[in-house]
Amino acid sequence: MTTEEQHPTETEAPSASPTILIADDHQLVRDGMRMLVASTWPCAHLREAANADALLAQARQLRPPAVALVDLNMPGMDKGTRLAALAHECPTLPVVVVSALTSPDVVRRTLDLPTVHAFVAKSTGSARMREAISAALAGRKLPYQPPAPASAEPAPDTALTPRMQEIRHLLQQGLSNKHIARELNLSEGTVKNYMSEIFRLLQVSNRTQAAQYDTETS
Repeated sequence: MTTEEQHPTETEAPSASPTILIADDHQLVRDGMRMLVASTWPCAHLREAANADALLAQARQLRPPAVALVDLNMPGMDKGTRLAALAHECPTLPVVVVSALTSPDVVRRTLDLPTVHAFVAKSTGSARMREAISAALAGRKLPYQPPAPASAEPAPDTALTPRMQEIRHLLQQGLSNKHIARELNLSEGTVKNYMSEIFRLLQVSNRTQAAQYDTETS
């Protein structure tokens, strides 16, 4: 079935064969995104980047129709500030930010950039991701939609992404942020961002509580 048969809208027909750049430092995430994109845009030309420098190098080569799916916490993103550099160098490239960090301030500052057309939480379903890509390809801004809470509330630690679980495991071994960053090949600032999100999701206030958190006793 073609894209037009699945979504018979005027705006999506020209984007049947877009170039989609998937920028995330996790291979599993990139593999999953490739499968999602291929299921809706089977003729799409796919590119990948695992850090901010590779993202910028790849983005400079793209021509419309194209869209970049960007992880906010990749190595070199500097808490998302490199998005401004991307917008400056590639002002016609629409961006969909895909992030595990979804504080209102982060979402607001990210969507203020003219090239960012959507902000999608990593806990959001695939339908929202497809909607965001479609909006970006059509040149539309998609309002942010927080993920819907699950009907049955899961244990807080199940909300942690695989990377957050990795970081918490290293935290339980007594590693500092600096050593965790070195172990996972991340910047120390990125580890701090992840740590803040882990505290929020586990509803704790410090490293000791996060390390000792146990769903069976919470």
